Amino acid sequence: MNRNTDFRLVWMLVAVMLATGFFSAGIAAQPKNSAEWLERIARSARELRYTGVFVHQTSDGSVTTRITHMVDGQGNEHEKLEMLDGPQMEVVRRNEEMFCYHPEQKMVRVDRRTSGRFFPSLVTGGSAEIMANYRVKLGAVERISGYDCQWVTLEPKDAMRYKQNLCADVGTGLLLRARLYNARNQLIEQFMFTQLDVTGTTAKQNIRSRFEDKNWPREYSVKQDLKSADTGWQVGNLPAGFRKINEMARQLFGKTQSVAQLVFSDGLLHVSVFIEPFAGPPVPPSSGLSDDGPVSFAIRPIQDHQITVMGEVPVAAVQMIAEGVSRRK
Repeated sequence: MNRNTDFRLVWMLVAVMLATGFFSAGIAAQPKNSAEWLERIARSARELRYTGVFVHQTSDGSVTTRITHMVDGQGNEHEKLEMLDGPQMEVVRRNEEMFCYHPEQKMVRVDRRTSGRFFPSLVTGGSAEIMANYRVKLGAVERISGYDCQWVTLEPKDAMRYKQNLCADVGTGLLLRARLYNARNQLIEQFMFTQLDVTGTTAKQNIRSRFEDKNWPREYSVKQDLKSADTGWQVGNLPAGFRKINEMARQLFGKTQSVAQLVFSDGLLHVSVFIEPFAGPPVPPSSGLSDDGPVSFAIRPIQDHQITVMGEVPVAAVQMIAEGVSRRK
């Protein structure tokens, strides 16, 4: 057998291996069911390097944002958000700590990511936790922005959460589009990428803010020694499936005294409970939908404090949580 014959045999063997999936262990396996898709969507948003532009739409209008994301060699997550509409602002995040640069005010607000919907990191819980509260179904594969996209529908099992439709890139699992619906099946919020690059070319210098070197004053909403504080408050009547994921004392902008914040999640949606001492006459109890997208709120006085509950959930959920707030014995 001569050398040319050896080469032909080797290439034939490689072709057979490729055709039969022999090398598939080195390639990301496609999810086989709804649970695996949820896990992949959550993991991709945290671990991939990507940059793109997405639009956030609510009944009040739309906002366009450029996002750059990466994870460094030490496992730290880095992200930069550049608001392309309205007042100029940049947000740089390292893990959960966020630096919000406001050029018009020439200041930096330092905060922590504790609640709210941060696209494309919308899936924060495990698949078992989510599937305990939602009926999860795989839909069609659709072509979106040049990517094959798998639709996943999450229908709530009760009236304490909203229906969601998620569409993830078949190749990477990264969310390309997300839709939130109310109880009447009306679209109340949508995120969607209009540009996206997942080739992994993002470098750490791309995460730095253009205003990082400015000597602007900083305002801290959460003091270092107050992170994960025991605030002395609790919620005794949570809707099924919600659990506390954070508790802290915050210095909210415009407030003279620190405010206790408890954050609850069902793995997809988040609710924040704020407890603050009265700064004036008690605010009468009220609840409803805010003017800022799909956020519901409930307000009630308790002893010498005011309770404010806000979250991307139906009004019934925030009312139930507000009624369950009490001092921890």
